[in-house]
Amino acid sequence: MTEDDLDDLEFETLRTGDHAAAATRFIELADTASGDVSRADLLLRAGEQWQHAGDHEKAAEAYRRALEDGGETYGDPRIYLAGALFELNHTDEARALIDQVRAGDPKDPEVFRAVAELLHEQGDLAGAHDWSTEGADLARSTDPDALEGLLRIRYRCRLDLGRPEDEYDALLDDLLKKTDEAPDEQFR
Repeated sequence: MTEDDLDDLEFETLRTGDHAAAATRFIELADTASGDVSRADLLLRAGEQWQHAGDHEKAAEAYRRALEDGGETYGDPRIYLAGALFELNHTDEARALIDQVRAGDPKDPEVFRAVAELLHEQGDLAGAHDWSTEGADLARSTDPDALEGLLRIRYRCRLDLGRPEDEYDALLDDLLKKTDEAPDEQFR
């Protein structure tokens, strides 16, 4: 199985809505993994499908297996597991995983975006604001493509927290203006 094959399976699942079947298929593939995709990546995909199906217990199990496997994945399994644990009301365990991520001194802005979104979903606006701010600072120097997403999350949190506008809002405005101008420039 290739990444493209797995993407096709996920796309088909969006059409059918049968997330449990897709999760089961990803687990089967993980148990017999021998292709271009790591076992851990297949387990992470299975966990996501279980979450979409509303079975957070099975999702947490798949994410734990991905963590134990330790193979290459497209995202940090601890963040996905924390999301499932929040759904299961295992808040302390979920927070401990987020603390582990923080202690690892992440260098990928995507990690900051994922944690910020998760915390925003949980109503931890201050935590989401902090993670998105730190991620934006990192993205400015390492991954400008990730910057807009982080600034958008930060903006929502700032508004909800009732904080005043700041330089990050101006940076987001500048990015959005450039995005709006880009299509017009193609036709000049």
